[in-house]
Amino acid sequence: MSGRAARPMIRMIAPSVLAVLLLVPSPAAAAHVSALRVWKESVVAPAQFDLALAEVRFSRRAHAAGVRSSASRLARSIRLAAAGPTGLDYVAGAVTRFSVGKRPRILVLVVNRRPRGSLAPDLARIGVAITAARRLGTPVLSQVSDPFTRPRSGGPVPALCDLPVSGGRSLAASTLRRLLGRGAALEGFSARAAIAQAYNAVCGKPYDAAFREAVTGGSAPTCEAGSAKPLPCCPPNAICAPPPCSAGPCQACACSPCACGACPCQSCDCTCGCPPCGCTACACATPPCLAAAQSGGGAAKASIACPLLTTPVICPL
Repeated sequence: MSGRAARPMIRMIAPSVLAVLLLVPSPAAAAHVSALRVWKESVVAPAQFDLALAEVRFSRRAHAAGVRSSASRLARSIRLAAAGPTGLDYVAGAVTRFSVGKRPRILVLVVNRRPRGSLAPDLARIGVAITAARRLGTPVLSQVSDPFTRPRSGGPVPALCDLPVSGGRSLAASTLRRLLGRGAALEGFSARAAIAQAYNAVCGKPYDAAFREAVTGGSAPTCEAGSAKPLPCCPPNAICAPPPCSAGPCQACACSPCACGACPCQSCDCTCGCPPCGCTACACATPPCLAAAQSGGGAAKASIACPLLTTPVICPL
């Protein structure tokens, strides 16, 4: 075949060869993307009816001379998994679809889902395994815990609140890519939505009130100063317990003319504003408050024992 006759064929083949060459990454880029590493980190678990939000940022910029891999490609290579048990906690993770300083950010949400009245132990820490490109550098984790039960008053803004959310607006779930969702999810909120709401709550941005209700589980409200009817000052992570009884002699007041149900914990001798019963003293098999609660007579009122302080506080329901 003469050179003049081969020219049309060459012109037909050349674009196809060029397209193939453009689709195949360079050896440096391919080696970079495949150079993944797994890091183990842990998040301090939150209190009951509260959350912890952790941010993972990388110590090196997501670009280097001579490497064509983009920050978005490196972000797509990031994986997140639970490393160990999560107990009753809900764990969710996501990576930002945008870059901060040409680096992606990872957000990890942990919500304590232990039911009210449960005495199951809480985990101290929740482990996570982060898989990412080695060239991103070492991940650095920071977190904010218990914004609802121990709200931050004054002080510096948490370091993780520096995401580029313009105009003071709330972080949107659409700006996140889901990486992890494990445990009992919050009703009405996807993993991405829950993380975005947690970020907004922690960073003082507008968030959905239903999100707080889902996290706190409808726990008892806190005290409101100056209110007409003061509310019980009991933290949301209190546990149910019978009211304490007096340490004095235990006597039973079982005669019908006397109504001592108003204040059973004072004593068993009918001193709750009703006339004396004249009952003969007898030894109680169990403390009067527990006995009344078990008998179904309704003499004992339910209460919440708050275990947060050194000295337990008894808070009425």
